[in-house]
Amino acid sequence: MTRHQLELSVLGPATRVTGRINGDGALRIEGAVKGDVNVRGDAEIAEGGSLEGNVQGTALDIGGNLLGDAQAEGAIAVRSSAQVRGELRAAEVSIEAGARVSIRLETEFELDFGAAQRRR
Repeated sequence: MTRHQLELSVLGPATRVTGRINGDGALRIEGAVKGDVNVRGDAEIAEGGSLEGNVQGTALDIGGNLLGDAQAEGAIAVRSSAQVRGELRAAEVSIEAGARVSIRLETEFELDFGAAQRRR
């Protein structure tokens, strides 16, 4: 595993950032960010954290507030504590009960109509 995959940057709860964030490792947002985030690792908006902008990463975990679009190569997980408004694009998206969302969802999935047709 390359070094950048192991690195985790944390923006603590008292941190406020305005501007774009780019990086090769993972990022955990506990504070507030106004601007786009693009990381080549996992990204997390922790409960109590907020992002006003678009976010892109390998996988995304949203427990705080997101006002913007999210795109992941892998999965996006929206936790019960999350508030999300925007578009979610990923190979897999999960939304826990209790999450407050107003989203447009774009994902690829397969439907198995074979089992339903066999029951008729």
